[in-house]
Amino acid sequence: MLSSAFLAVVAAISSASAASVVSQLWNFTDYAVTIENSALRSNGQLLLTTFDNGSLYTIDTLRNGSRAELVTKLPGATAIGGITAISADKFAILGGVRGNNYSYTNESVYIVGFSDGESSKPTVNVVARLPDAVMLNGLASLPSKPHVVLATDSRLGSIFRIDTQTGASEVAITDDLFAAPANATIPIGINGIKIAGGYAYFTNTARTSFGRVSITEDGYKAGDVETLAVASGGYAWDDFVIDASGNIFAAQTQNALGQIFLNGTYVTIAGGGDTTFIHRPTSVAVSEDNKTLFVTTGGNAVDGVTYSGQVLAVEQ
Repeated sequence: MLSSAFLAVVAAISSASAASVVSQLWNFTDYAVTIENSALRSNGQLLLTTFDNGSLYTIDTLRNGSRAELVTKLPGATAIGGITAISADKFAILGGVRGNNYSYTNESVYIVGFSDGESSKPTVNVVARLPDAVMLNGLASLPSKPHVVLATDSRLGSIFRIDTQTGASEVAITDDLFAAPANATIPIGINGIKIAGGYAYFTNTARTSFGRVSITEDGYKAGDVETLAVASGGYAWDDFVIDASGNIFAAQTQNALGQIFLNGTYVTIAGGGDTTFIHRPTSVAVSEDNKTLFVTTGGNAVDGVTYSGQVLAVEQ
């Protein structure tokens, strides 16, 4: 059976503030599930995209001892990744068939819609196919036109623009700062993406960088791509969240949660060092009251023991 044991630990941090308290809400223990991304619904349900045969899970973050439950499987996908809200309880999700050498086929955009706040049986529709995409990863909707989404392609070093109403897609922005270096061991370039204040913010995992590019309301490039921060000490950033106050919190591989500042600095606020209780963080979501960060992990191996994906709550 899947274990929902509750684990509370105090995480080491590198800043001068009080330690963050990290609670494990869920861990897939019966079989390996890699959680890739997440999105929080208004009812406190956290949606989890996974590499588990296109499976979308949910967990109730408001109830102690809640179990992760299967919501649906997206047809034609073995792995699903980026997820973003496009309207009330309606989400765009990236999915495809995972291949070799960090490449995918049948890359698609799905719309998953919940008809009421408690429904666990959503509608699922494929709204766009992207045959030219190689590895779609992060996803964000435009604030002024939420039916239009921007999707990162980690292998192409590009951002696709997709209209979920018409299915039309195009490469909107390509830049060297989106690409992985030619000698990268793991060729995952641009990864997470979020839009705020007229900018598309992004992480580049292979370059261990965080940057931004000014965009128009329609999602096209309006300025130069710039690097704002670079991680060191073996860290790299995966997906991230920008809260209502503009704070940036990023999944920091292999075992930490980081906060990134626009002046180019960053701190580790949970995990890090020789921490073994955070198993390869992949995404971050924030509660509506801005007090709790929900961190997902993909799982990893520690001292010969393989751990599966987790959902963690970090109280600030």
